[in-house]
Amino acid sequence: MEQVFDGITVLDFTSGRAGGTATMVMSDFGAEVIKVEPPGGEKFRDAPGAVQWNRGKKSVVLDLKTPDGREKARALAQHADVVVENYRPGVSQRLGVDYDTLRDGHTGLIYASLTSFGPRGPYAHYKGYDAVVAAKSGRMMMFANQNPRPGPNYVVTQGVCHAAATALVRGITSALYLREKTGRGQQVETSMLQAVTTYDHVSWVHGQMVRNRPSEYPPDTSVGTGRGNPTGYLPARTSDGQWIQLGNVVERLFRSMMHSLDMDFIYEDPQLKNAPFLDAEAVAVLERIMLEKVQQKTLDEWMSIFLSREGNAAAEPYLTSEQALDHPQIVHNGNVRNLEVPAVGLARQLGPVVNMSATPGKPEGHAPALGQHTVEVLSGLGNSVKAHANGAKGPMPTQALEGVTLLDLGTVINGPLGCALVAELGARVIRIEAPGGDWGRMGLPLSAHRTMGGSECICLDLKTPEGQEIMDKLAAKADLLLHSMRPGAPERTGIGYEQLREINSNLVYLYAGGYGSTGPYSHRPSMAPIAGAVSGGGVAQMGRDAFPPPDQHMSLDEIAAVAKQLKRANDGTADHSTAMVNAVGLVLGLYARERTGQAQYVESTMINANAYLNIDDFYWHEGKQPRPLPDPEGYGLHALYRLYRASEGWVFLACLFDDEWQALCRAIDRPDLLDDPRFTTGESRQQYDDALAGELAAIFATREPRHWEELLTAVDVACVKAEDRGMYYFFNDDPHVRENGMLTHVEAPRFGEFWRYSPVVSFSGTSGRVGPGPLKGQHTRPILRELGYTDDQIHDLKERKVVDWEEE
Repeated sequence: MEQVFDGITVLDFTSGRAGGTATMVMSDFGAEVIKVEPPGGEKFRDAPGAVQWNRGKKSVVLDLKTPDGREKARALAQHADVVVENYRPGVSQRLGVDYDTLRDGHTGLIYASLTSFGPRGPYAHYKGYDAVVAAKSGRMMMFANQNPRPGPNYVVTQGVCHAAATALVRGITSALYLREKTGRGQQVETSMLQAVTTYDHVSWVHGQMVRNRPSEYPPDTSVGTGRGNPTGYLPARTSDGQWIQLGNVVERLFRSMMHSLDMDFIYEDPQLKNAPFLDAEAVAVLERIMLEKVQQKTLDEWMSIFLSREGNAAAEPYLTSEQALDHPQIVHNGNVRNLEVPAVGLARQLGPVVNMSATPGKPEGHAPALGQHTVEVLSGLGNSVKAHANGAKGPMPTQALEGVTLLDLGTVINGPLGCALVAELGARVIRIEAPGGDWGRMGLPLSAHRTMGGSECICLDLKTPEGQEIMDKLAAKADLLLHSMRPGAPERTGIGYEQLREINSNLVYLYAGGYGSTGPYSHRPSMAPIAGAVSGGGVAQMGRDAFPPPDQHMSLDEIAAVAKQLKRANDGTADHSTAMVNAVGLVLGLYARERTGQAQYVESTMINANAYLNIDDFYWHEGKQPRPLPDPEGYGLHALYRLYRASEGWVFLACLFDDEWQALCRAIDRPDLLDDPRFTTGESRQQYDDALAGELAAIFATREPRHWEELLTAVDVACVKAEDRGMYYFFNDDPHVRENGMLTHVEAPRFGEFWRYSPVVSFSGTSGRVGPGPLKGQHTRPILRELGYTDDQIHDLKERKVVDWEEE
């Protein structure tokens, strides 16, 4: 076995990016993916990025509306290990490819279902365009205030699809892992609405505290919109008109940044000497000085300083996704691969989602032509061996990853959150923090209930011999380990890959790095906005014509205004996108170990994870169309995919196809628009986009959002009330959320009872697991007792600051 999914056959009924990306990852790691399409092909076959996410697959055309098509689909399913579908509720039953039908006589089948808004409730049948879910859920409010106007702001990076795709991969892989032990398959379910909750790491609990404990948590507008990026995350314009992103909020990195900027003098200024811990007035003064300072050198001059070994500060230029294909570290990591694609020739595409030492991903092949493999696949049905599990007959556990132990040495958001997503699958996660706790607890302590949700916590000084001894005992019993230390630091603290492999050869070891363990940038620090700047997401979020030409003179006030926009556009959720990929890497490593008996080294990076977030543009071939960008005010991509003001509040309209356009015009009682020569074709509507937007804006302004949502969804046009308060308010207040079981109540020391988001993935045969975040060192004593330490020994270790905990 050379790859994780060697010998696994996947039957892919999905349409669009989320399902397509999930099965692309499986194909990259060795699965045979058979893409089943209707006559004429799936609607998103020509979408930006489809040439990439459909690579390596076989295309089979079946008309599932006919008895013959359904019969062939069922025959294919009998020879598959995994079925993936994203039909709206009830459709798979009508087409005869639902779980109950396909598992008949095939108990080892893994059947993965992705819905838009969940299988029940008033929104269950809404179309699942990425931006529709982002608008309805409140995710667009995370980008509010990017522009001067009030209200939600369009989101360019399709984070909903990224979250759903990674959820599918970790759910399917966990179910396959369990099948290796039990011989039994099961249904795996998630929704785009449930998946998007991964991007909210604090507003959900902050909102509850403000509402339920106002004396401790006063009203705060950031509950809805999130806090703006701090001074350490300042974007700035260089002397040659380029833009650079700084990323240094940790104090030691901030001080290093000040030194690199030749600004050590601020520590002698009474107003600024406590930087980065400053009041709002001092922040404004400091940022203005920084913007002036960066104007004194070119981009290349600054990057030469930051790239030096002495320049221990995070900084990167703002790149488009296409420009990022040439980033030296991305190239070094193998995150870009050259493939030959018919009709376009050489194509540069994403490499594997993570790098694995023993079972590496090998992206091969191109996106198939429609029906290219129909005859080949169907003619082979009689000769192929029916898919089955390995004969295992173990008992079904309570959770998919029950009995798996994961050691989490990640920091801030992306490491711990990735581990928390694995905890939801049933793994026991033990967080190992330094005495004093993780830095992420200091800025937003409430966020631990998401980023560390369901984890245990021990505080341990790995710089002491006693601390390393405890670490060795933990590693000896663990299955998985994640850390995010830069190269060299793991070895200094006794947790290097080779060091721990001597203790436990069955330990799957994942490095969740910013740049990677080797290569020209591997020594450099990285924070969320760095990955956002490198991957192209920040540039795209700014919209059309947002950056003045490099040779245009700009006053300091004008530079500050653009920097303010960039701060909001490059919002920091690159961490969350990375966490999802970290979780994928962990379960891939676990499943590979179960199949091969071999543990291995796995590497995930922030820059590659966010390249995947931008999969719709992170590729190149001759003749590729430019990335669609939103208008400068952040309404959307064009008149039929954008936000509109209603009489009160906002709506988001997604109307991409001709049948939807016709239904829209009739529903709003404007059939004349169908005959207007400016709007009769997709090309003409694009040409007269401003005029069409004006027509629709006038119409939507006449009624409240609920009216338009009910009117248009009734004719199957996606139009929803855009949440204009924030994600917390939608999930707390909307009955649809509870009808789909998207919230679970938990109880935590100091905070009492509150709800948290339910597991992103659910299973028919096993349950998920949720919990609050732990206090600092909350489980230090019970974990040490489990390792054989007495209470006297534990007390002595605390006295000597080897271990730590805070009292409840």
